[in-house]
Amino acid sequence: MSILEGTGLDPLARYAAPYFGQIFLAGVLAIVGYPDSLNPSDGGDVLHSVQTLYLVPRVLMGLLAVVDTFLIYKITERRYHNRNVALIAAILFAVMPYGWLFRRVFLETIQVPFLLTSILLAVYVKDLKIENNDNTIRYKTILMILLSGTFLGLSIFTKIPVFAMIPAVGFLIYTNNTNGHKLRNLGIWFIPVLLIPLIW
Repeated sequence: MSILEGTGLDPLARYAAPYFGQIFLAGVLAIVGYPDSLNPSDGGDVLHSVQTLYLVPRVLMGLLAVVDTFLIYKITERRYHNRNVALIAAILFAVMPYGWLFRRVFLETIQVPFLLTSILLAVYVKDLKIENNDNTIRYKTILMILLSGTFLGLSIFTKIPVFAMIPAVGFLIYTNNTNGHKLRNLGIWFIPVLLIPLIW
């Protein structure tokens, strides 16, 4: 709320966790026009007003949970080339009790779509085959690698513990390259992964 009011980041929360979660949430809520668009009442029904104000962030987190489920489906479909396996993985992700935490207003709810997008882009790199020194495919590969690193960097910038996923996504980047430039592509991927969290 302090960002929406124009007073800047919450000074105490700035040191506890990186502040991209605050910036992301404030940006989305500002686009919606929160809280002014809901017309909260000062002297009217306070209970209804509070429930309405709490509804918007919960709906946003629910939409992010749907995006997470879709990303799980796409990752599994691309990795295993089987829609049945992808559907089962998405259903299991949607109904497992740990996934219910992603419907609440937590930093992990904002963090997981960035992590899953990074993994999806790392898996997409494998399908880009470089034939006959085609530069457009080479540039697409580098773009996918940079975007994967950027999304993982944003995920780390949201909450630090996802730093432990660097080896897993890095392994995908390293093993999915079939053009012989594995170390170069891994180095390109590391640039945004390390530079974006250094903002904090």
